[in-house]
Amino acid sequence: MAELIRTERVERAIRLHLSGYNCAQAVLCAFCDVTGADERTLLRAASDLGGGLSGSHENACGAVTGMLVAYGLIDGYDDVTDLDRKKQVYENGQKLISRFREEFGSLTCAVLKDEIAPGFAGRPHALVTEEAPKPCSKFVAAGAAILDAFLKEKENEKNV
Repeated sequence: MAELIRTERVERAIRLHLSGYNCAQAVLCAFCDVTGADERTLLRAASDLGGGLSGSHENACGAVTGMLVAYGLIDGYDDVTDLDRKKQVYENGQKLISRFREEFGSLTCAVLKDEIAPGFAGRPHALVTEEAPKPCSKFVAAGAAILDAFLKEKENEKNV
């Protein structure tokens, strides 16, 4: 797995999250420059994806859903007859999910927020250095960093 690096997109995701946007909105909108969609549309589309889907905390972390929606907008498929492309998109999505799970041990909002985030208290993290970040800022930062690293890997593969 590539080392997670604090890039401009990671910084943007953290800023959005700290300003009040949910985890999905923050990660998704950090990639406005490459999704081809305007920020307002993305903010609205992801407005119900935070807090483990609609604030339920039962489902996947918003940082993960935001990461996957951004990836879909960047490199997804829209031709339902192209089964090879669909398979590739799913495989890449699973790689992104696996990288997040490797980093934190879970994808579930409640587990991340209630069990894992408290363990960050007083412990510095390479991606989030702001004073008193929101509990989920590290997950937002990681979602953006994972997708950013993945996109760079794919770009490097194309150039080889």
